[in-house]
Amino acid sequence: MSDDCACDYDPPDFYRREIRTARKPHTCEECGAPIPPGEIYEHVVGKWENSLSTFKTCRRCVDIRHWTANNVPCLCWAHGHTIEDCRDAIDDASLRAPAETLGLRFGFLRRVVERDTANKAGRREKHKRRASHTPGKANEVSES
Repeated sequence: MSDDCACDYDPPDFYRREIRTARKPHTCEECGAPIPPGEIYEHVVGKWENSLSTFKTCRRCVDIRHWTANNVPCLCWAHGHTIEDCRDAIDDASLRAPAETLGLRFGFLRRVVERDTANKAGRREKHKRRASHTPGKANEVSES
């Protein structure tokens, strides 16, 4: 982060970030994708304005945030809005240096599409598992 980067929000009173392996199913706070058991995710606990909050973020959304932070001069982001905040940071960077904009936008959108494609595959697999456990429908799993 450069010296001219100023984020317009109050920092948390405390903030603890851990990388964990899921032991039970969770849902990503950023993209809504399932985080199945065995998958790595980010677990954050923090206190903002006298309110304790917990956030679980899939590794793909964390990767997008880290990639953006490594490629733009200033990234101000908030849990639950990371992808939008990353997109805003890339748009802001494109105003400062239009020559590099295409590569930045392409890299960001490629990661978002990869995440969304993986999330769709995960949802289909979850649906198949659910359908196979429904009484009377064990052999009627659709391939949609």
